[in-house]
Amino acid sequence: MKNLKQLAQDSMFILGGLFALYIAYITGTGEILNYIHFADPLNEMFFCIASLSMGVGCIIAGFSKA
Repeated sequence: MKNLKQLAQDSMFILGGLFALYIAYITGTGEILNYIHFADPLNEMFFCIASLSMGVGCIIAGFSKA
């Protein structure tokens, strides 16, 4: 069984990953344009891809047993 400190650290990775996936979702739907102005559609697309990859990476790190 994991100790409490390791469990808290893993849950922060998972929560951070879920937050990044939420940012990617509102970027994909265009809702983020109410908060951030992108100069070019390519900037918005790469921001969405970066948020997706960060979210998936954080969730994988939260569930890994390294």
